[in-house]
Amino acid sequence: MVTVEMVCQLIAKKLGSRASEHTLDAQTSFESVGLSSLQIADVVYEIEDEVGIEFDPGRAADVRTIGDLVQLARDAKLGSGAA
Repeated sequence: MVTVEMVCQLIAKKLGSRASEHTLDAQTSFESVGLSSLQIADVVYEIEDEVGIEFDPGRAADVRTIGDLVQLARDAKLGSGAA
């Protein structure tokens, strides 16, 4: 299951030494921590691989916060379980 903590850890890894400059939680926007679109895509792919889900690319493009990404992952997991 994808959790806020899991996504925060992945983002902190991408931020490296800059992670301590930010408070990461469900309301944190990717823009506010300075992640590039490539870094965001990398986090998304890592979640897909780790959890065994595939995000809807159209909905993934609308993700703005950590909480949005967690909800999208939960929705994708529910969708894959129903198939």
